[in-house]
Amino acid sequence: MDEFLDSYSDDQIYLTLLEKLVDGDPEEALCPERIKYSSYCRLWSTMMIGSIEMMIKKWNTGDNLWSDIYSYFNKGTNEERIDRLRKAFTVRGIKLDEDVFKDLLAIKYIRNTYVHGDWDAQQKTYVVERCFPDNLMQFSKPNFVRFQEVYASVMNVLGTINAINAISK
Repeated sequence: MDEFLDSYSDDQIYLTLLEKLVDGDPEEALCPERIKYSSYCRLWSTMMIGSIEMMIKKWNTGDNLWSDIYSYFNKGTNEERIDRLRKAFTVRGIKLDEDVFKDLLAIKYIRNTYVHGDWDAQQKTYVVERCFPDNLMQFSKPNFVRFQEVYASVMNVLGTINAINAISK
């Protein structure tokens, strides 16, 4: 495996374990859930978007079996890039709920805000339209669950496509 793919995988595993450990700690009950879940969401968004993008980049075979997925990185708006990803899944007969792609874009914007330290006004509007908070300190447990569900949905599809590509060679 690749060190970057391994790193993202390890981070996802340890963030999941951290959540379980923290939730099981009686002293943690003193920490407001808003603080805990805001932190989880910020960290998860960074790991999640990095992991998805790294998987697309590393698994690109340079042929027609993968190039439409890799087109996610081609120039265009984030909306266009997400749409290319959705179309690549659809052409393979893989249907994900449209909300998965919309939430993926919102989480990418949340990650961008966190990493770059500033909200883009249009991205913030989109995040709020997707019913996420407009403040990085205001996430809740249901937000975190949505992050995890979107991540699992997209990663499962990418893993399936990679396995099919490997078998067909």
